[in-house]
Amino acid sequence: MALKAVAPAVQKTIDTYDETPAAAVNAVYERSHLAYQSWSKYSVEKRTSYLKRLRHILIDLQEEIADIISISTGKTKTDALTTEVMTAVDAIKHVEKEAPLILANEKVKTPLHFIGKTSYINRKPRGTVLIISPWNFPFQLALVPLIEALAAGNTVILKPSEETPMIGKLLQHLMSLLPDDVAQIVMGGKDLGGALTSEKPDYIHFTGSVSTGKHIQRQAADHLIPTTLELGGKDAMVVFNDAHIKRAAKAAVWGSFHHSGQVCLSIERVYVQSGIYNQFLTEVKRETAKIRQGQTEDSDIGSMTTTRQTNHVKRQVQDAVDKGAVIEAGRAPGDWKDDSPFIEPLILTSVNSDMDIMSDETFGPVMPIFSFHTEEEAVQLANSTSYGLGGSVFTSDIVKAERVTNHLVTGNVNINDVITSVANFNLPFGGVKNSGIGKYHGYEGIRSFCIETSVMADKGTSEDEITWYPSAGKYLLLKELTAGFWGRQRNWKSFIQTYMRLSKM
Repeated sequence: MALKAVAPAVQKTIDTYDETPAAAVNAVYERSHLAYQSWSKYSVEKRTSYLKRLRHILIDLQEEIADIISISTGKTKTDALTTEVMTAVDAIKHVEKEAPLILANEKVKTPLHFIGKTSYINRKPRGTVLIISPWNFPFQLALVPLIEALAAGNTVILKPSEETPMIGKLLQHLMSLLPDDVAQIVMGGKDLGGALTSEKPDYIHFTGSVSTGKHIQRQAADHLIPTTLELGGKDAMVVFNDAHIKRAAKAAVWGSFHHSGQVCLSIERVYVQSGIYNQFLTEVKRETAKIRQGQTEDSDIGSMTTTRQTNHVKRQVQDAVDKGAVIEAGRAPGDWKDDSPFIEPLILTSVNSDMDIMSDETFGPVMPIFSFHTEEEAVQLANSTSYGLGGSVFTSDIVKAERVTNHLVTGNVNINDVITSVANFNLPFGGVKNSGIGKYHGYEGIRSFCIETSVMADKGTSEDEITWYPSAGKYLLLKELTAGFWGRQRNWKSFIQTYMRLSKM
C-alpha cells in the first residue's frame, strides 16, 4: 500500500510513498543485528562524531527541513524551526558533550567489610532498539531518542508516524550519513508496528497514545522486553492570587494554543485562585484575541494535523457545551467551518469534572478555566485525572511553588513557566500514571538505552574469603564481627581483630 503525504493546512496530497511490507520486517532486523556487530564496538567518541556531522547537516538544511515539517503538520514554519529543528540540534550537541561521561564505567563505594575489592557499574548497549514516533512533533520526537540510542551503541529501527510520511522520507535521507543499517527508517501503519514489536527487539521506545502504548506494553510483556512509553497528558496550570497575572495569562495562552494544542505538555486545564479569577480571565481573552492563525512566517499558530484529531476536539467541546460550559473565546462546534483544519482557539468557563474536556486528553486549542479557593484544593484538582505528565505553578512565593510541586503527581513541573522543561536535555523527561513508563533525556535517558552491569572485582591474590567453606568454627566470630561493625557503637579494634582471625581460618 501507499502512504499519502497530505499537507493538512491546505488539505492537499503532496506525494505518495511505498509502505514497508510486514513480510520484510525479519530482514530489517537481520540487517540491524549485523550492523550492531561493528557499531557497538566503536568508541563513544567515534559514534558521536557521526552525530556531530548529522548536526552540521541539519543546520545547513534547517530552512528546507522546517518547510517539510510545516507542510507535513500544519504548524507554522517558526514553530517547525524552533521546536523541531533547533531542539533536535540542541539534543545532539548535548549527547556529543555528555555521552562519554554518562556511558563510562562508574566507580561506586565498596563497603569496608569487603576489604580489597572495587565496585563499578559497567554500561553496554542493549542491541537493536525499536523506536515508534508520533505525528505531532514528527522530526524532533523521532530524532532525539534515535541519537540517544545510537550514542549508547545500539542500532535502531525507527517507524515514524504514517500520518507524516514526508518526515519519514527526510529521516531516511539523513540516516544515509551513518554506516549502513545502523539506523533504518521503515514506513507504515499499525500492521507494520505490530510486526516490528512481535519481532522481539531488545528495547522499545514508543511515543504516542495511551491506548497504543498499553497494547505495545502487553506485547512486550510476553517476552519481557524493556520499554519506555511516552504517552498522553492532561496538564494542569495552577495560578495563585500572588502570581504575576500578565505573565501567567500570556503563559496560559501560549501553553494552551501552541501548535494548536497538539503538544503532550499542553496546558489542558487552568485552575485560578478565586481572588484573581476575573482579572485573569480578562487578560487571557485579551491575549487570545491577538493570536494570528495561518501558515505565514508571521502566524502564531497553524492548523490541526489530522482530521481525526479535529473531530475528537469537536466532540469534547460539544460535550462540554451540552453540559453547561460557556465559550468565552472562539466558536461553538456548530459554527466551525466544515472540513476546515483550523480550529479557532477556545476559552471555556463554567466547566466541571463531569465533562470529558476536564478528564480526557484533548490535544487541541482549548483552554478550560476553573476557580479554586485553597492550596489543598488546587493540588487535589491538579491530581484528579489519570494522567501525570506535567504541570505548572504560578506564584511569587517560591517556597509555596516548591511545596505544591512536591505534591503534584507528575513527571515534570514548570514554576512560573510552561512546557519548557522538556527542552532542557539535562533533565530526564517522562510521565507517571497513564502518561507513561520510563525516562529519556538527561543521564537517565541515555542510560535507559544501556544494559547496566554491576561489577565487584577482587585482585584475586588471596586464597580465601572469610565466608567461604569450611564454616566450622566461624559462627561465633561472625556474630562478634556483626555486632562490632553494625551494632549500636562501632568497635573498630574488635572488628579488625575478629576479621583477621576469620581470614586465617
